[in-house]
Amino acid sequence: MLNKHAIWLPGQGSQRVGMGKALSVRHAVVKRTVEEANDVLGMRLDSLMFEGPMTELTRTDNAQPAILTLGVAMYRVYSQEWGYLPAMAAGHSLGEITALTCAGALTFTDALKLVRRRGELMQAAAATGIGAMTAVNGPSYDVVAKVCLETSAGCADGSRMVVVSNINSERQTVISGHKEAVDEASEKLSAHGAEVISLQVSAPFHSPLMAPAAAQFSEVLSRVSFGEMEFPVVSSLTGLPYGNTSEIMGMLARGLTDPVNWQAVLAFQKSMGVASAVELGPGNVLKRLGQPYGIRVFAFDDKEDEAYLGAASRQTDAYSIELLNRCLAIATCVRNRNWNAAEYEQGVVSPYRSVQQLVDRLRETEEEVAEVHVRQALAMLESVFLTKGTSPEEQERRLTRLQDEFGMRSLPGVSHADRPYAGSLL
Repeated sequence: MLNKHAIWLPGQGSQRVGMGKALSVRHAVVKRTVEEANDVLGMRLDSLMFEGPMTELTRTDNAQPAILTLGVAMYRVYSQEWGYLPAMAAGHSLGEITALTCAGALTFTDALKLVRRRGELMQAAAATGIGAMTAVNGPSYDVVAKVCLETSAGCADGSRMVVVSNINSERQTVISGHKEAVDEASEKLSAHGAEVISLQVSAPFHSPLMAPAAAQFSEVLSRVSFGEMEFPVVSSLTGLPYGNTSEIMGMLARGLTDPVNWQAVLAFQKSMGVASAVELGPGNVLKRLGQPYGIRVFAFDDKEDEAYLGAASRQTDAYSIELLNRCLAIATCVRNRNWNAAEYEQGVVSPYRSVQQLVDRLRETEEEVAEVHVRQALAMLESVFLTKGTSPEEQERRLTRLQDEFGMRSLPGVSHADRPYAGSLL
């Protein structure tokens, strides 16, 4: 079973003709998810995803619902069929809405309507033809930002603006703004040895020039109800997890004007000790971005990775004497707040002694540790927590640490892992 990991959801640009077609044949839940999207949007999204044409699929108002739908469909296989639960989630631009949907903050229906409208607003901005975006490989963010500032400063009325719109890694950024300013900054950066690649868009996404679209999108967001997250979602603007659902509306509106800082997302994930991720969506662009950071990424859209994830999900958790001993150690070190001798004997001493005897017997007979033994140890812990008066917060912290330490997807017989995410990571 894959240990503590994140899920990553890609953004616009990852779409391709044929996306999800083979998966919908192999997994009924994928087929149902795409059909659900057809009904909500009132269009044959499946035909567009499976057959194209690419010119229509690439339209912002079509690409965004298609990418969201495949991401959610893959998540349903990942969670419902394979039984995985991520430690955290993050999405690149549009992918953040998919991540929030997977976490339960948005219903799939609301998310589809949101991204359809988001795509329409962005498509309208693109129709003006005033903007451009260029990928810059090589120079650091500081160098690129300085060139953008110098280029924009040459026009006092703001009619030639260019800014950094994406910080994808230490060596890859994207710039966005008025076409003339983007072209000028690109020439300067090329002279500095950068590799510049013009992107096939005609709007200045993730720049202040998208403010009118962001204002309209904010109005749409104000009519949406957001639910509690089942696991933390890391913002691609700040690189930090959402504290609560009240932050979602403002952050998603800002997502049209503010730069995507994927580098900060990766740094935060590594700081939390999460060294692997699963990319859910078309392609593997996020897998490539994670490689320089030493993060092991599995892309669902890669046949070899998909086969690995499916096979790993069928592996059962391996239990050990060390796990039982850790439960005994936790029971010993938890502070006691109950001085009733009879209750302490019944709720602490007796169950502790039973587990200690179990460990001694397993060592002597060399019998394999089974789930029933782990359940007994965990039942002992819960009895100790209850009797000693351990706070719910401390119980949750200790059980989560136990689960992470032994790389377990869940603790058998313990319901704490099913509680909704309440705003903290651990």
